[in-house]
Amino acid sequence: MAFVKRNVRWQPILVVLLVAALLLVALDQRGSGPITAVRRVAREVISPFQTGVNSVFNPVRDLFDGVINYGQLRDRNLDLKRKNEVLQGKLLRERAVGSKVGELEKLLDLPTFEDATGVAARVVGGSPSNFERTVSINKGTSSGIQVGQPVVAGAGLVGKVTAVSRTVSTVTLINSSGFGVGVRLENSNEQGIAEGKSGENQMKLSFLTDVKIIVKKGELTFTSATTDAVFPPDIPVARVVSSQKLAGALEPTVILEPVVNLDDLTYVKVLR
Repeated sequence: MAFVKRNVRWQPILVVLLVAALLLVALDQRGSGPITAVRRVAREVISPFQTGVNSVFNPVRDLFDGVINYGQLRDRNLDLKRKNEVLQGKLLRERAVGSKVGELEKLLDLPTFEDATGVAARVVGGSPSNFERTVSINKGTSSGIQVGQPVVAGAGLVGKVTAVSRTVSTVTLINSSGFGVGVRLENSNEQGIAEGKSGENQMKLSFLTDVKIIVKKGELTFTSATTDAVFPPDIPVARVVSSQKLAGALEPTVILEPVVNLDDLTYVKVLR
């Protein structure tokens, strides 16, 4: 009986609380009155503290976000870099095609850079020697890599495979001393040999078919379209940075700079 009496005493209190709650809801829905005023005052009191807390914790939150997203940003940066190199290579190859429109029929039976299949690889190391410039890639015989295969990046020619194991290969770069590649000039189509220079990130153009030809600064060179060439035709190789004819010289001294940044290689493609 005592339990029933205690419940009876609580009933009026519950009714009062329920009515008060309904009134508060009604006032709040109207958007005015004491509830709105109380809410406004509370916001004004809390706002300075909230701003201070945000100024302290927002940099911390941004730092953690940066750490968490670093890997994604790095991968995206590498992806954008590769796409940019590919676009540069396409623009350079379009220049090659444009300079050879009159020779299109002669090229119908020759393989092109775009037609060549290949194996994508990542550069995992480089040679400290200035005499022989090489890089190591993470693909070998298990991926079909063989000695002598050309290696390219998005913008143009990188070098060729000179040593290979099951999972790793060595690529000798085109600016390595003693490296030579047959090229043709963009404007005249005259052919020559682009050779690496010891200790420099440059190449020299020698053995021109016409020693009287005028070679202009900024002119591009491409792999030559000969049937016995090691490299597919029309791969961008290097750009002329200087050309001068010295007194008594048989041919002009032409200095080239590779179109690919060989000091910053990340991914390459080995052509088959």
